[in-house]
Amino acid sequence: MSLAEGPPELPYPKLPFWDAVSLAYSTYFRHFTDALRASWLWLIVVAVLTGVASWQQWSWMSAFMTNLKPGVPPRMPSQPLELAILLNVDYILLLLAGVSIAVAWHRLMILDERPGMSGSNIATKNLWRYIVVGLALFLIMFLPATAAMLPTFYFLQPAPGPAPPPPGFFLMILLIFGVYAVGIAVALRLTLLLPAQAIGDASLTFRQTWNRTRGNIWRLFWGIVVTTIPPLLIAQIVFVLLIPPPHPGMAGEDIIARMTAFSTTFMIYYLLIVPIGIGFLSHAYRHFFQAPLELPE
Repeated sequence: MSLAEGPPELPYPKLPFWDAVSLAYSTYFRHFTDALRASWLWLIVVAVLTGVASWQQWSWMSAFMTNLKPGVPPRMPSQPLELAILLNVDYILLLLAGVSIAVAWHRLMILDERPGMSGSNIATKNLWRYIVVGLALFLIMFLPATAAMLPTFYFLQPAPGPAPPPPGFFLMILLIFGVYAVGIAVALRLTLLLPAQAIGDASLTFRQTWNRTRGNIWRLFWGIVVTTIPPLLIAQIVFVLLIPPPHPGMAGEDIIARMTAFSTTFMIYYLLIVPIGIGFLSHAYRHFFQAPLELPE
């Protein structure tokens, strides 16, 4: 009987938090060339499209700011259709690139399978199952809170003017946040379905994953935080130092060029660090469904 099929009451060892985090970082730096192999084509395509989209967006915003008149309240015009389409295509491409890199990294960490050519897994069943499970987890996080939010704001919407909110309004707001927190907690317990789909383990069910991760919600939560937030914070600090924010004395084209460079560089950096957090999920999956984690000596 495999680990995934064991009875839920079996006292499985909890995830060794720092071991999993350490492995996520150490394997990333040890296999950095594989990260480049999995992402180089996506980096080029995303950089080009993000550069074009950002230039168009900041040019439009710069023109709006230039036409502002003193003493006249600003009225933001509607975004041009072409720009809206370009930005949405860029966002979708970024998500697809992240999923492609994530699937390749899961397979490297769990199956020791070196990534193929960047983007070559886009037509595989594993990638699209990964997307389906990702959408399911997204719905688990946000759908219950949305279902509680809509009737709340419809029936308990505050009256216009200085009148106080209707009775129960703030209580319902707390309830919505509570439902949202529960949705996040449930989704966290089920995140290990993602590496399972990446390696073709379609037999793993929601129930098996839920049972196996019992008592590990905070370890999964903080593991994801520690392997994703610090690299992003470091990037923000470095980018602010190297690319200072625009100031009123700068010319329009200088602002456009600077913000375009910032957006493009940040997107490239984001795709490069995706494997760190993905590595944590991979090592957690290995611990719960293959064998307990052991750090290399």
